[in-house]
Amino acid sequence: MRVALLHVDVSGGPESKNLAILTNGVRLAAEAGAKWIVTPETAVQGYFFACEREHKPVVIPVQPSPAVEPFQRLAANCRVTVFLCCAEQDAVTGKYYNSCLVLGPDGNILGRHRKKQAHSGVSEGWAAKGEHLEPVKCGEKTAGILICADSWYQENAVALAQKGAELIVVPAAWPPNGCGGPPENAWKRASAASGRALWVCNQTGKQERLDFTHAQSAVVIGGEMRLEYAGEPAVLLFDWDFKEQNTVSSEFTILAL
Repeated sequence: MRVALLHVDVSGGPESKNLAILTNGVRLAAEAGAKWIVTPETAVQGYFFACEREHKPVVIPVQPSPAVEPFQRLAANCRVTVFLCCAEQDAVTGKYYNSCLVLGPDGNILGRHRKKQAHSGVSEGWAAKGEHLEPVKCGEKTAGILICADSWYQENAVALAQKGAELIVVPAAWPPNGCGGPPENAWKRASAASGRALWVCNQTGKQERLDFTHAQSAVVIGGEMRLEYAGEPAVLLFDWDFKEQNTVSSEFTILAL
């Protein structure tokens, strides 16, 4: 199966710009044959969206919102599964979460993960910590999701594996040497401890608060970095063998955005 990681510059927003970037990326990935497409952390609004409202109330919609509904239609039209990362409000409690929605090839939401290890501070202080850790059934396959710092705690990866996750998707906003050291060390530990591959979709671009220019997207297998990319915005393609739990590709196919 062909997989696409959207290694894009979306952390600074605004949302309208991000939506255009993501739409273009999903279409390009689908045209290249990708069946699963992963976006970076908080890709819809932008990781630093709350910083612009530091002294104003943060308003976050219940998902799917009008901004997300076109991606549901796009997923259905292209017959792809999209791991779409966004801020969302819980319809019952009103709490806000840093989430990843899984849009199926019929456009319906197959499941979601809410970040458990949300940071304090303005960039993530708006988000409550997720309380559940469950894999998402994607057709005949089952994927675990850990958003960025969730993967620092290898017990999260182990728990997902024990619950039937065949692999773990990691949307991220994680620069080199940020938040406790090189992120690849955490990814290697999580992969080795869980016995599962990690597909890491990071982001690029330089912002005032964090520089993602050299942030890596990666495929980590058996505790080792197998595919790596850092640099300009791109769709990163690779082919995955679910039976062997291994990548068929020796390197990413890179489509510039």
